[in-house]
Amino acid sequence: MSVMDSALRESLKSLRLSGMLETLDARLAQAHGGELGHLDFLQVLCQDEITRRETVAFQRRLTRAKFEQQVTLEEFDFTASSKLPAAQIRDLGALRWLHSGESVILFGPVGVGKTHVAQALGHLAVRQGRPRPVRQDQPDPRGPRRRSRGPHLGQADP
Repeated sequence: MSVMDSALRESLKSLRLSGMLETLDARLAQAHGGELGHLDFLQVLCQDEITRRETVAFQRRLTRAKFEQQVTLEEFDFTASSKLPAAQIRDLGALRWLHSGESVILFGPVGVGKTHVAQALGHLAVRQGRPRPVRQDQPDPRGPRRRSRGPHLGQADP
């Protein structure tokens, strides 16, 4: 390791650019091998830092959301019951209700997947960078809000 290399590493540490620091050796090897020009080298290092920060922020939002399970809408088994409104659940996955400030109430018989869908919708919101969903048993930190009637999942016929 040269004096210049060690100075660069110290600079990256003091600037808190650990994403760049983690990939510096690989990127330097690419640059020495002729795969990256000067501007490409800098751009790729910056992208490494952006990727690391986005990953850390995503993990932090997932941790704060305190989901019981890490589930996604893609994992949901829509074939489990022919009475499930699959199209309506997929529409909820577009999160238009969230962007417009509406609420969603999931109701139906026990065991149809309401919790899975609710946590999957929360996971989607976290992936889009939204703040963690507010649980019903906790006060909304933004204060009282107007409760609008959002889309509802129909109850399956007995």
